[in-house]
Amino acid sequence: MPRFYSIRFRLTAVFLAIILAVMLIISLFLYSTLERYHMNNLLEHLQRTGFLASEFLVGHLRGQIDTVRLSSLAENISRQAGARVVFIDDQGTVVGDSVRVGGLLNQTLEHEDVNTALVGEVSSSVTYSERIGHQIKQMAIPVKEENGDIIGVIFLSTSLEDVYQTLADIRLFLFLSTVLAMAIVGGGSVALARRFTGPLEELTNAARKMSEGNLDQHIEFTSGDEIGRLADQFNVMAKRLNYYTNNLKKFAADVAHEVRTPLTTMSLLTKALKEHDMDPQQQKEFVEDLDNELDRLVQLVNDLLELSKLEKNQVEYEEVTMNFLLRDMIREHKYRFSQAGLDLIDFIPDEMLKVSAVSMQLRQVVSNLLDNALNYTPAGGSVTVSLFQEGDEVITKIEDTGSGIPKEDQSFIFERFYRVDKARSREVGGTGLGLAIVSEIVAKHNGRVWVESEEGRGSSFYFALPAVKN
Repeated sequence: MPRFYSIRFRLTAVFLAIILAVMLIISLFLYSTLERYHMNNLLEHLQRTGFLASEFLVGHLRGQIDTVRLSSLAENISRQAGARVVFIDDQGTVVGDSVRVGGLLNQTLEHEDVNTALVGEVSSSVTYSERIGHQIKQMAIPVKEENGDIIGVIFLSTSLEDVYQTLADIRLFLFLSTVLAMAIVGGGSVALARRFTGPLEELTNAARKMSEGNLDQHIEFTSGDEIGRLADQFNVMAKRLNYYTNNLKKFAADVAHEVRTPLTTMSLLTKALKEHDMDPQQQKEFVEDLDNELDRLVQLVNDLLELSKLEKNQVEYEEVTMNFLLRDMIREHKYRFSQAGLDLIDFIPDEMLKVSAVSMQLRQVVSNLLDNALNYTPAGGSVTVSLFQEGDEVITKIEDTGSGIPKEDQSFIFERFYRVDKARSREVGGTGLGLAIVSEIVAKHNGRVWVESEEGRGSSFYFALPAVKN
């Protein structure tokens, strides 16, 4: 992607555009304000000088006019005011000029500002002076008798070179300030954009690597802002995706292994039946073995389908009385336990303990745990089913007197296809999915399941579900 399409470039460009617009607006405002200030200040200065001079000039314009004396007065006022001073009588003739050589003395001054002043109004203008080669400010102020009669005009003019030079310096200062501000903001925005987009680039690279199959990705970013939280969520997602992908691979390998075993056995049995002459008794034994392996395969497929249903289905929950459910399950399994030489004992209270659940799924949980106890408890032992409430949970306990589970295996027994004793598990016909189904169902009911066991002394399986308040 071209760099000018990147967030970093666009963010920097936006910041620069904003600061440029702000600085231009501020510069235009300041320049116009300062220009107006300097012009008004100069105008007030000329006007104040003119009015003060008019007070001295009134007496000199009465009677016989002395042009030499008036020119000296104009020269003195000019030095103090910093402007050219011209005195004009009521006929428009110059009777005093601060410029002695090349001045306008005794000439008629035809000027719009002078004509306006002769009718009693102050007038000013800006014009270009050929003599000095730049703009000048001009002002004409009427000289009045006490009765208001106009007896003359004071004409003042001053160069605007200093004002325009000051304004030029201000323009340069504002231009340099704008450039400096843009440089600072540009550098800051690049750093800020890099801070914002750096993690995004890392996220993009990590996502690209994940799309290529490398799921073991982690972004190091400690900020607590939105990008930091995004990086944290990405790390969580990557970790979960990696975990689930590895589990899926392991699950697929486990399924292939579990299916291959009965299929291999069935293939060998079928070939033996086809290729060898056997007496009826041997054929019967081979067919029975074939039937057992087929049953194992069917049970494995059924358990896999059950797990798939549990992960996808949204079911309706109902109020289930655990006392009734457990007593019914014990009655159904009583005969099987008796045939295996085991006592099935129950400790179920009279107090009704209720949970919100899917009854058929809870029956499967209890059935799987009872089957597990039946398969791993030797004849002469016992299995005890207990029900009680602790806090806000209804807890079911199924305790056996079997061989127990090694401590190092107890945290794994609810995983799919995990077997403590693989040979023994296959011998009793287990698929390795019974406890995984138990764990999945209990989790869907917002409950928890765990085991307490000691080798040689049996195991106790618990599952707890939120109680329904009466």
